[in-house]
Amino acid sequence: MNNIDPIQEELAQAGEASPITPELILLDQKSRITSESEIEDEEFLFRFMGEKCFPRKDLTTITGPAKGGKTFFSSLLMACSTKDAEGTLLHMERISQEPLKVMWYDTEQSKHTTKKILVKRISRMIGMSPFPDERFFVFNVRCFTQKERLDYLPVAIDAYRPDIVIVDGIADLIHDINDGPASSDLMEKFLKMANTFNCNIVLVIHLNRSGEKSNLRGWLGSVMLQKSYEVFNCTKVLQTKILSVEMSTSRNTNLEEKLYYTVNNQGIPVVTEKPDIQQRDPNGKFACKDSTSETANNFNREYTIHLPDSEWTWDFRKLFSDALAGCSSKSYEEMETEIMKLANIKQKQYYYKVLAQAEELGVIKKTKDRCGRVVIVMPPQ
Repeated sequence: MNNIDPIQEELAQAGEASPITPELILLDQKSRITSESEIEDEEFLFRFMGEKCFPRKDLTTITGPAKGGKTFFSSLLMACSTKDAEGTLLHMERISQEPLKVMWYDTEQSKHTTKKILVKRISRMIGMSPFPDERFFVFNVRCFTQKERLDYLPVAIDAYRPDIVIVDGIADLIHDINDGPASSDLMEKFLKMANTFNCNIVLVIHLNRSGEKSNLRGWLGSVMLQKSYEVFNCTKVLQTKILSVEMSTSRNTNLEEKLYYTVNNQGIPVVTEKPDIQQRDPNGKFACKDSTSETANNFNREYTIHLPDSEWTWDFRKLFSDALAGCSSKSYEEMETEIMKLANIKQKQYYYKVLAQAEELGVIKKTKDRCGRVVIVMPPQ
């Protein structure tokens, strides 16, 4: 039993410092998460090969070796952001029905090259005339000092409020990419900008010469791996003109498929199949090729049509009709799940090939529902 007088106890504690400090109150109000906390859902700007990516209020990294297609992938992203209609290029799909506003902060190339990419590449991919300059905020800051580049960026984002910001490249915003404290400080600034201005910030950095996809250049690259929501790796396939893009890490998904594409004479990217290049092992010797192949025997024969000379094709109408299962439409993700399950397709890259063939034949059509989501329908015969 406590015999201490309450008044005496209060007087005894009067001189003690309270554990409730202003800092603790601020931390509790702004940052504490409980099971009852109401947290806004993440808002993603795109889907890559069907997977949501590029979230607002977060960072995305694009990396790869020199001449590996980093700037081309960034161009694809910018074109997809502003393209009308479906907002889809290759396997990159804009989620919102309305076009996005884009900021491109180019630190590496000349002004002539920046404009050439804008006019000769991005404009052709968008396919609009006149060019939608009102959606683009392009700045070439190569001639500025490192401090000026870093100081001007948040001012520009605050003024123009883009949905996505592409910084190509981040190494020009820091004096030394191997300075650990400076690298951490820089990434904290980018995280704060993304959160404050409700945008996704894409940071472009080179890989080290080893080519290992997790070996981003310098201490800065290591911090970027830790802080980025996802990392895209861009490479050029040796002995070919084919480029590849891979979502190598993500907090949202584990995507094992790569996108392979080439660039046609008009500068437009075109999806292609994985090149049949015999790989070498670490000792330089040719490795054995994978014996598996996409033959009719691998799939559900209920949805294949056999032709003379051992050839075959898909029964696209039956396959997609069964996948719809009486529904007038299905979302991109739902259709992917159903088709791969029904047809026994194991690789997403091959599913996208089937999808493209069905669309080219007019069996299916991509459109948008009332909520602006991309859905797949079967037009009447």
